[in-house]
Amino acid sequence: MKRKSLRLIDSFPFLSGVLGITATVITSFSLFYPTVAQNVSTEIKIVAGDESGEYYAAAKDIEKLAQENNLDIDIIATKGALQNIDDVFRYNSVSLGLTQSDILAFYNTFANDNEEIRRKAESLRIVLPLYEEEVHLITRKDIKSVEDLEGKIVSIGDENSGTSTTATTLLFQWGVNPQELLTYDVKRSIDALRNGEIDAMFYVVGVPAKVLTEQILKEDNFQILPISLAINEDDDFFSRLYSPVTLPANTYEWQSEEVQTLAVQSLLFTVENDGCEQVSPVASLIKDNLSWLQANGSPIWKKVDLKLFHDETPERMSQCVSQ
Repeated sequence: MKRKSLRLIDSFPFLSGVLGITATVITSFSLFYPTVAQNVSTEIKIVAGDESGEYYAAAKDIEKLAQENNLDIDIIATKGALQNIDDVFRYNSVSLGLTQSDILAFYNTFANDNEEIRRKAESLRIVLPLYEEEVHLITRKDIKSVEDLEGKIVSIGDENSGTSTTATTLLFQWGVNPQELLTYDVKRSIDALRNGEIDAMFYVVGVPAKVLTEQILKEDNFQILPISLAINEDDDFFSRLYSPVTLPANTYEWQSEEVQTLAVQSLLFTVENDGCEQVSPVASLIKDNLSWLQANGSPIWKKVDLKLFHDETPERMSQCVSQ
């Protein structure tokens, strides 16, 4: 099987000229339970990500809740957050998707450089903020710091995933140039790391990540490498996209010590020209039944607290969502 590779220098044109726009939006909502969503005559499609990931698990919880509330939702598996943006923008039949705030930020940052990106950036709207996703930089224990990735082989996730965007962005921010970047999905990355084909792998996901729990063993002798942003007094871009967080010890059975890492916000989004009849019912369903999702769904829902958020860019919020 031919492996896909990408030199870091090939990714830098996408990152050069970063100006300082963030799409992280936080807003307050009242939470009530239970509620019955309004009836919608047509099926609502949500693009969610790989079936092994937390986006897909969270989306399937929404689908299950919708069935109990007379709402017809279809969850579509994709390669990840980057593809989700393209699918919602490209297909009229797909109204909603899940993505990361750093991807939306870069669409806005580079809107003037590319006509297609400009149109996407202008049309994208945030429906709801969801949960923080932690950056997992997983290596063998001979790697002591991010600087040790210089000249190494690193998997940055599937080429259409949010992980690939975050990984490339952070490597750029650190000023680290691996010998080769490979676009392996998470399961193939784990196997490649185990077999010595790569030196490190990125995976951006809310914890606890089921695939990391099930696929990595203690005897693999892997570690989650501690990371932080490179210090830059003039930086008002990266520090707004990525927040420092701590993974508690034993988040995974093979990770015995707490680890300092970074997190990025996940979002439910739509595009401006999509009708509210496809968006409002889903937003209301999640807002009004968050406690049900937290009690019955993926553990990731326990990290969602809509009341914590404040709205910094109201023009980026979907008008289909009551605030």
